[in-house]
Amino acid sequence: MDGILRLNSTDGVLSEFLELQWHTISPDELFRRLSTTISEGLSTEQAKRRLTEYGKNIPSPPPSHLFQQIFSYFFGGFGSILFLGSVLIFISWKPLGQPPALANLALAIVLFAVFIIQAAFNGWQDWSSSRVMASITTLLPSQCLLMRDGAQVTVVASDIVPGDILFIKSGNKLPADVRFVEISSDAKFDRSILTGIVILIILSLRLS
Repeated sequence: MDGILRLNSTDGVLSEFLELQWHTISPDELFRRLSTTISEGLSTEQAKRRLTEYGKNIPSPPPSHLFQQIFSYFFGGFGSILFLGSVLIFISWKPLGQPPALANLALAIVLFAVFIIQAAFNGWQDWSSSRVMASITTLLPSQCLLMRDGAQVTVVASDIVPGDILFIKSGNKLPADVRFVEISSDAKFDRSILTGIVILIILSLRLS
């Protein structure tokens, strides 16, 4: 716990997650804070204002630092050691012996080749990871059913805003971070996308 607290003091993002209360407060308090009701939902004007304030309901792209990324591919981990060793051996292979030992030159070439290969491998790993993360966005639903102005309407999932009342049916994918306030007795949730294990979790509500 001490380690978490120390990290919390230096990591603003983690601090925000630790202070989240949307999943612990009562539904009545939730509705009050979000200025919505389960029977009416948000008004069209509220939804427009919040869409302007919070933006689209889509994953934010990670910041791009191309130069730093490329630099880390080459010199991250043991890359700097391989490069330095290759340069030093290449510079000194002639003075190391009379006549110069070709084995030292070969060693410098091998070290430099390993330096290039490990940089290419790091770049390939990063590219593969970015493709996996990008593919997750294709798993999000394109539309969803929610309550607006007291009526059920179908909207584009990217237009969901905080305070919207969503209706989730069997087989639906969750379009956003949601708090369940009413569920059927047989509701189950498949979180295999998070764990990799296909186990249906029975949902329950905490109303206090």
